[in-house]
Amino acid sequence: MSPRRSWRFRTTATAIAASLLILPIHLATAQPAPATASHEQTAESSAAGTTTLTMKVGISQDTLAEFRSQGRQARSAGKPSLPVPDHTSQSTQRTTTDETAVRTVPPSLTLLGAQQTSKEAAAASPPPSPNEDTPKPFVAAPIGETPDAALSEACFKADNVETGIGRIHNRFTYCTRVNIEAVYWSIDNKGIPIEEEGTTTAQLEVFSQGDDTDRRARVFAQIRKDSVDYDWGPLDNIFVAPNVPLSLLGQCVQDSDVCHATRGSYTMPWATWDNNPAWAWWDLYNHEAVSEGRDKISYNQWTIELFTDNQEYKTLIRGRTPARMLRCDSATYFNLGKAKYPKACIFSEVTPHLTYTLGSTHHAVAEHIDAAQNRPNSTYPLLAPPGVPWPRNKYIPGKYIAGNPDAPGLHRITKALHPTQSKANKDNKDGACFKTGPERDKYLDTGLPTRPPAGEQCDEYPFASTLEGAGNPKPDFSVKSIPATDNRVAGGILRKYYVDDRILAWDASLPRPTETNDRFYVHIQ
Repeated sequence: MSPRRSWRFRTTATAIAASLLILPIHLATAQPAPATASHEQTAESSAAGTTTLTMKVGISQDTLAEFRSQGRQARSAGKPSLPVPDHTSQSTQRTTTDETAVRTVPPSLTLLGAQQTSKEAAAASPPPSPNEDTPKPFVAAPIGETPDAALSEACFKADNVETGIGRIHNRFTYCTRVNIEAVYWSIDNKGIPIEEEGTTTAQLEVFSQGDDTDRRARVFAQIRKDSVDYDWGPLDNIFVAPNVPLSLLGQCVQDSDVCHATRGSYTMPWATWDNNPAWAWWDLYNHEAVSEGRDKISYNQWTIELFTDNQEYKTLIRGRTPARMLRCDSATYFNLGKAKYPKACIFSEVTPHLTYTLGSTHHAVAEHIDAAQNRPNSTYPLLAPPGVPWPRNKYIPGKYIAGNPDAPGLHRITKALHPTQSKANKDNKDGACFKTGPERDKYLDTGLPTRPPAGEQCDEYPFASTLEGAGNPKPDFSVKSIPATDNRVAGGILRKYYVDDRILAWDASLPRPTETNDRFYVHIQ
């Protein structure tokens, strides 16, 4: 058997130190990682959140010799390099080659485990600043065969796109950019590396959009234009390295009963990748059959695999980007006007929060919430009548704290699904604001001193549409008279936010409901 040549493939965030580029060779087969991490990969991480992945591929000496022979002929003929094949169309079907890698498939993710994994990722990669992460009015963009242009531009220009987990631009949009290093080795007929032959480096770009009408996300990938560099030696940089093929494949991490991916691998020589404007893409479908609760909630992870497999090349260890988390549901109560959004998949590794802005068209609401979150004892209703010592301080939940996804948050309710809590919220608000309704006696001496005048309304926080609203058994809430126009604007923003961030309503039937139900926060800027 003739000797074969291999290459190992590493991806890193761009901040990776040069010392990581000379890691020792890993001869053992990579061990499967738990379901909460990328699987079947050799990886090293730094405190900055960078990750190194390893991939090995054998390349036959016969193929290498043929490349070099053609290179000598091209050189003698005065040609600068070998002709590089044109763009290779992506297969619409997944082939045996796509699935030949031995994969240890993690079990289905539990709601609690997936929530915890998502929170840990959110805590480790908080947004760079509240202003940069301010949610814009957004419903999931239509999904096409290329990334949405406006979303792609906004996502990739963010500071954190090349660090940590990448950039969750909003719960329906994700992107990341990582460095790639492919180190080629000669190996003997037992597959043991003998001598390093060359290195190819590049940047991989990944963009993904969640669907708001189906349990689907579309994942795009490409090599960033003009990012490929070769370090094989003067001649091999021209005649060999550019013609070595690279395959990309979008893949579900969990088994096919949880999630499946469509379309096959996308294969081109490095030189073609370096000049190709097209994106490879795959659809990842999450299945209702393995789900929990009223809204059929299910989590799965996904990754991009990198490999080369054909008659001349044999992948020994595939490269895999770190697994990212999707949460999918079939909730039937999401709509904006006549538009309905009965199913969706979102990127869950972020702390969902609604932003209200001081000095805006809803200034009075932002000012009220700011006082409720930061100076709760100054708000109505009082915990005891004037002149009577308070039994305790007031604490009102829901404040967004970057990097702390476990802070006490808010849980959405709806009138249709939670009639008792919704009525309790209204009755207690009416008592605290107007001293009317069945709860009026509770607030005769502690509610607002005067009723809201004409042109104003009684605003409440936490919102009437939350489990933590005025009817909560622990009466930590605030009411204030504010201009009606500000209240209407803020109410419209809240209703749209529930759709934009796909905030699921409280489901008491979920396992450990206080931990597995959606929670969200409010940020005042």
